[in-house]
Amino acid sequence: MNSPTRATCPHCPGSTRLFVVPRGLNVHISHMHKDSQIQPSILPRVPCAVTADAHSQTQSVIHTLDDLASYKNKIPVLKHIPKGARNLVAGKLRVIMDGCINNNGVADWVSLLSFSYTTLRIPDRGDPRSLTAKVKENANNNSPYFLEDFKHKPRSIVKRIEAKDHEGDLRGAVRLLVSEDSLAPFNDETLSALRDKHPTPFRPLSLPPAPDSSCPFLTVNSEDVADAISSFYSGSAPGLDGLRPNHLKELISPSAGENGVRLLHSITDLCNFILRGTVNVQVCPYLYGGSLCALTKKDGGVRPIAVGSVLRRLAAKLGCRSVRNEMASYLQPHQLGFGTALGCEAAIHATRAFAMSRESCNSAIVKLDIRNAFNSLETDIILNEIKEKIPALYPFLYQCYSSSSKLFFMESSIDSEVGAQQGDPLGPLIFSLAIHSIIKTVKSPLNLWYLDDGTIGGPPDSVLDDIRLLFPKLRDVGLEVNTGKCEVYFSTEVSASVVNDFQELVPGIKVLNKSNFILLGTPIFQDGVPSSLEIKRQLLSSLRGNLLSLSSHVALVLLRCCFSMPRLTYLVRTCPTWLFTQDVAQLDALLRDTLEAILNVSLDDRQWCQAVLPIRHGGLGVRQMERTGLAAFLASCYGVVDFVAKLLGTNGDGSTIPFASEALAAWGLLCPNEALPVNRSSQRCWDDVLCKLTLSTLLGDAAGVELARLKAVSSPESGAWLQALPSPQLGTLLDNNSLRVATALRLGCSICEPHRCVCGSMVDAAGLHGLSCVRSAGRFPRHHALNDIIRRALVSANIPCVLEPPGLSRSDGKRPDGLTLIPWEKGRCLLWDATCSCTYAACHLSGTRQCAGFAAEASAKTKHAKYDALKSTYLFVPVAVETTGVWSSEAKKFIAAIGHRLRGQGHDPRSGSYLVQRLSIAIQRGNAASVMGTFGPGAIQSGLFD
Repeated sequence: MNSPTRATCPHCPGSTRLFVVPRGLNVHISHMHKDSQIQPSILPRVPCAVTADAHSQTQSVIHTLDDLASYKNKIPVLKHIPKGARNLVAGKLRVIMDGCINNNGVADWVSLLSFSYTTLRIPDRGDPRSLTAKVKENANNNSPYFLEDFKHKPRSIVKRIEAKDHEGDLRGAVRLLVSEDSLAPFNDETLSALRDKHPTPFRPLSLPPAPDSSCPFLTVNSEDVADAISSFYSGSAPGLDGLRPNHLKELISPSAGENGVRLLHSITDLCNFILRGTVNVQVCPYLYGGSLCALTKKDGGVRPIAVGSVLRRLAAKLGCRSVRNEMASYLQPHQLGFGTALGCEAAIHATRAFAMSRESCNSAIVKLDIRNAFNSLETDIILNEIKEKIPALYPFLYQCYSSSSKLFFMESSIDSEVGAQQGDPLGPLIFSLAIHSIIKTVKSPLNLWYLDDGTIGGPPDSVLDDIRLLFPKLRDVGLEVNTGKCEVYFSTEVSASVVNDFQELVPGIKVLNKSNFILLGTPIFQDGVPSSLEIKRQLLSSLRGNLLSLSSHVALVLLRCCFSMPRLTYLVRTCPTWLFTQDVAQLDALLRDTLEAILNVSLDDRQWCQAVLPIRHGGLGVRQMERTGLAAFLASCYGVVDFVAKLLGTNGDGSTIPFASEALAAWGLLCPNEALPVNRSSQRCWDDVLCKLTLSTLLGDAAGVELARLKAVSSPESGAWLQALPSPQLGTLLDNNSLRVATALRLGCSICEPHRCVCGSMVDAAGLHGLSCVRSAGRFPRHHALNDIIRRALVSANIPCVLEPPGLSRSDGKRPDGLTLIPWEKGRCLLWDATCSCTYAACHLSGTRQCAGFAAEASAKTKHAKYDALKSTYLFVPVAVETTGVWSSEAKKFIAAIGHRLRGQGHDPRSGSYLVQRLSIAIQRGNAASVMGTFGPGAIQSGLFD
């Protein structure tokens, strides 16, 4: 039998006492050296003959920086860190980061850049231990190992989309649904195409001098860093180092304990170290490089996708935020691609105003496209502009761009020597600064640029002169105009000689008419609106089959958040779609049909009218273009009118924006008795007026059960379940049937065929009897779920509690649902008791028709009476809710207080909202179980509340 491995304590100078590694040594350090900077469980297993000093020199590190590409391709990394291991992992990462700052040696940076491959690698599937135990062992062993035979199980596109949605990566789910590009093969042909996309300098570079100690630099604090980390999208990909933004989010969260707080300070120190430009120069090509993949475009070309290190992107985010407002003001009015709110919309409205004005009746408007713009800009131009305009970022960006960085395609490297790196948060600013002096030389009256897309308009001779000057100046900085993608629009018929002049100067330029003049994805003239609407309709039609193949809850979230109005908002804000009622009606009809198919319900006109309302007004949030187009266009007009006036040099009155006066007139007819919103640049303010009118009309025509339903579902908390992320890991994914029942109850749709309940009563098509049936199948599981959610939330807020506390009974001998074991307020512990009343029960209907929440308030009063004997010793809160999702006022205050305490413990700022959503989902699951329970045993799906 092998003897245990032993080692001396590194914190006991001169001691020869040996401890069993790792357990014995961990226990000793935890008790005797609590304030130690080295976490005990981080120490690897070393032989007893190795001393502490020798150990610090023999910690295993990977061989070279070039090996990172091999690890990227051969060592799979966990997407999420198990909670039980976060404290240990955060402690290890903190020590490594501090080593990079203090020593700045290659080995220290190698340890940091390989951290995910040594600590967060996916363990062997054959290991029977928990994932937490496996990650902890990884943290104690610094050696990466290759999983040559590791293969991810191929998953269907449906499973991949649902997985993205479950993780909260809706952007990734949408890309999988709509992208027509495919992953390019990993071969020499693709590698050659990628090298062509990353050219070498076309001339000798003249770089500015390197920053010295007197050069200013940006300094950030922990709050800035935490905010920047939280701003990364949920599905942000890892770079060459394999570390994801989600890893950092989890490691600085409260679940990482004290080490999470310390790690945040270490990340802050490391960001300041990077922003000072003091990173070891041997590391810069890798830290500021990236991982490269390629997509095959429809035309057969290759689209490179580069992903940089999360640490580089984090530092760039911090730099971008520090200069955004200042640089946006500097670049305006001609450049709208960086830091300009509503920049695209302003460019479109301004171009339309120019094209339709009398002054431009003999004008030409040219759209210029720059080939491979971000990868071709010469770095000496970039650095000179940065040194002059944003000196605080010069030390950082000099290290990023003064020498080539490494882009790895599989294990082959490509030197990126020119251009702003793709995915760099500072990339748009860098590009805009580099071309700004060139853009300012344009003399034509219309001069708008959105990054590499330029729009120049004016008399043909003036535009031709500007183009003659632009082309060589752009060529001097490494940029070349893609003449085959350039377009020109003439406001009036011009002679053949003028057209020839443009075609000679810009070979391959396309002449546009009113129907195909599209700028930044939006038609400029009315003639092009129908075709744009048809494209959107065809896109939704092509996606319909994929949506229907997903689980209903996932499909509903994608339809609401991505493929209904969110996909159309940009179009309706920038062009007068409200003038094309027939085309809009066709798109809305397809949307209605898709919604009915996803939910498996039939909607009549009133139900459809309610469904397209926002969730806060009692709908499903699947917005209808007919009802939002006018409000969106008006909000956009008022939001950009001053900026458009600045662009065009006009007075800034309402007439500057084409179709603005017609939109106001249409609004007056639609809402004759309503005043214009106070905040006219807010689309929500315009939209709320229409939504309230619609809801008022629905309420005015309703009576009885329908009136009670409409009043209940229009209360804010009743629709919280619709806001939840559908994730089985979080327990917030509704199965198809539960979603069908929940939406049908909310909209008043038919749920089932009339039948006899197990209790003997008749159940009509609405299925409401099951909600108040004496044998309701969902009552007890719902009651248990509500209390369990509240208990878990209290424990997370560091308030120990117990369910059904023994020794406490009310007058009838029954116990309360829960008790806090420490005082809640004024030295008194809190009792709570949950109850869910049916909004449509005969005993409540007369009140719920008058006021939303009447049943919940009545139940709360009853609970107070039952627990009157205990109220002298304890605080008591009834958590009274209704089947429609309405809460009593005391329940709202109690849950809000829990959310406040969760935030006070350092949890996510949205913790209170998540708690409300989980409770709301538990109510809907109970409703579904109750309705299905009327059919008898076996009708309820097992595991409904798992």
